[in-house]
Amino acid sequence: MSYSDPALAMQKGTLSLMKAGATGVQTGGRIYDGVPGGAVKPYVSFGPFQMLPEHGDCLDGGEAFLTLDGWAAGPDTVQVKKLGAAIASDLDRAALVVDGQRLIELSIEQIQYMRDPDGITAHAVVTVHAWTEPTGVVAGAPVNTAPPTISGSTVVGAVLTTTTGTWTGTE
Repeated sequence: MSYSDPALAMQKGTLSLMKAGATGVQTGGRIYDGVPGGAVKPYVSFGPFQMLPEHGDCLDGGEAFLTLDGWAAGPDTVQVKKLGAAIASDLDRAALVVDGQRLIELSIEQIQYMRDPDGITAHAVVTVHAWTEPTGVVAGAPVNTAPPTISGSTVVGAVLTTTTGTWTGTE
């Protein structure tokens, strides 16, 4: 399977979750990829995205780090801490939809709060950590959700994964 970069699909999924959740309430829906001039605070902007591809026998996906920046009027950090908490609430362990990818795990890696040197801005930096793997399914295409079938000693359409128990059949 060739490499499938989840960056754009992750951004789309996180944007959807934040706009519909506590972050959207805190910002009035002001969540940007490119921040327009004169943007009203508070708002969230997408920061750096780092993807570490993993290629192996059982995983052909990767580990991703998405940075979200929260901006609020300062110099106190009360409003920006509420914004950081809203982002974390929306995204930590969320069921993020990532087109063409299976989300293995999504969690908040860290949150930093600071006062910017301008004396009028408070800033939150939220790092989101995700593990994904490509599904081989194209966005918008139908997905086969039928359960696997067992025919004789052959399992069709599934992989047996277990941490306990014994497999007594023939593979």
